[in-house]
Amino acid sequence: MAIKAMTIFQVFKFVNLLFLFLLRVDGSTEILRPRGVSLSKKIFYDPSKDFTCLDGSETVPFKFVNDDYCDCEDGSDEPGTAACPNAFFHCTNAGHKPKEIPTSWVNDGICDCCDTSDEYNSSSDCVNNCIELGIRAREESARKKELLVKGSNLRLELGKQGIQKKQEYKVYLEKLRKEYEESLRIKDEKEEIKKEAEEKEKVALEKYKVEEDDKKHQQEELDVLRQQEEEKVNAENAFNTLDKNEDGILTVDELQQCLKFDQNRDGVVSKEEAMIFLQMKEEMEYDEFISTGWMIMKPIYMMDVTSIPETPVVHSSAEEMASKDDYLIQEVNEHEEPVEGDNSENVQKEEEKPSEKEEPKYDEETQNIVDAANQAREEFSKAEKEHKRINDEIGNIEQVLEIDFGPNEEFFTLKGQCFEITDREYTYSLCPFDRTSQRPKDAGSETSLGRWGRWVGPEESKYSKMKYEDGVTCWNGPARSVVVNLQCGVQNILISASEPSRCEYLFEFTTPAICFTPVSQMDEHVHTEL
Repeated sequence: MAIKAMTIFQVFKFVNLLFLFLLRVDGSTEILRPRGVSLSKKIFYDPSKDFTCLDGSETVPFKFVNDDYCDCEDGSDEPGTAACPNAFFHCTNAGHKPKEIPTSWVNDGICDCCDTSDEYNSSSDCVNNCIELGIRAREESARKKELLVKGSNLRLELGKQGIQKKQEYKVYLEKLRKEYEESLRIKDEKEEIKKEAEEKEKVALEKYKVEEDDKKHQQEELDVLRQQEEEKVNAENAFNTLDKNEDGILTVDELQQCLKFDQNRDGVVSKEEAMIFLQMKEEMEYDEFISTGWMIMKPIYMMDVTSIPETPVVHSSAEEMASKDDYLIQEVNEHEEPVEGDNSENVQKEEEKPSEKEEPKYDEETQNIVDAANQAREEFSKAEKEHKRINDEIGNIEQVLEIDFGPNEEFFTLKGQCFEITDREYTYSLCPFDRTSQRPKDAGSETSLGRWGRWVGPEESKYSKMKYEDGVTCWNGPARSVVVNLQCGVQNILISASEPSRCEYLFEFTTPAICFTPVSQMDEHVHTEL
């Protein structure tokens, strides 16, 4: 029968069962030593000799060991009692991991050792569950080792991909640098062409500029003359209207007849009100009124002149109305076409009307020079934009190549990817080596939590933590930031996001890129002390 390959986890499960069997068979065997002393320190506790404190400070009779009185400064004479505040009690924990606890925890009513050895003289009801804990611990260790093996293999593959991708970036960067030099040459060349074309354009348009300035000046003079003429007409009309007796002289009595000059709105133009518009005189002749008097009177007199007059209603007689009706009927009959509802001929005639040809602004030669200058400007603008695009892309590539993607570029493939996780309120996003953000789960705008900063893991595990900094500033608080804890896993997954401190976020992210530790370093040799 063919034997199927066993996984690491299955192997460890088998070993656990075998270990449990052997432990139960040999459980009666125990190496005698004082309570609370580890097997590695048994040689210092020889009942046939006086005991010397482990720090060498004192030598006492062996019967003083664990007599519940502290004789040694380092507490080494009381490993099994709570007499010394600085001593440690050794839990054998057969079947699981040995453990050392402060002797102050001995007989305190709390079960600290899974083999219950720390509560040998207390009322606590402790149960020895070391074997069960040991089995679970070894199963978890086997699971982690199996995960690490898979993750480590994936990390090696990611490293190969990262190295290849980085090399592709370098090749592309060299290509861009050559394109940059070429685009710079083209840009400079187009700029020279543009300068020459614009110089020709400037000379060609100079005469038109002079002509345009002359036309503008003439137009301004015409506008002034027209305005003066209009003012004179308005003044004459006002004078003729107010001069009731047409004697060529405006008097106080004549102005009092015009209610426009009723300044206090009492319904009567007083003599004093009228004299204001005659420069405090009793009367004013035509010439004086046109030259000076009108300027004083104009604001008041012209106040309601610009209002739109109502269209007068003309009441026609019955005969006139009938005549008009007959005329309209005749007009309709004369223009009516045999095809009902078709007015295409009128539309066609209207379309066939030749449009007024716009007079060219410049002569043909000048227009060609202007067109050439416009084309030169357009070509230079395109060359300049292309040059800037290449320059920006070079900058982006150089920034990427400066990033530390791990000792073997394992993290390179994470660049350009984004991962999300949603809780009850927000959706959090992690784009490795770029940015982090959050947005409301239902609706709302995205808030930056920080941009890629640096690795902040401890010296022995530098790549275990990422830091993203300079996010949106909190209200009356610091700028938001994120620390990303990386864990070994066979997939890239953002598994949690939280805010343990105000504006300081914590992400947990699994990735095979962090599976560095060799399997040999994951082996946990449990020395069972019998």
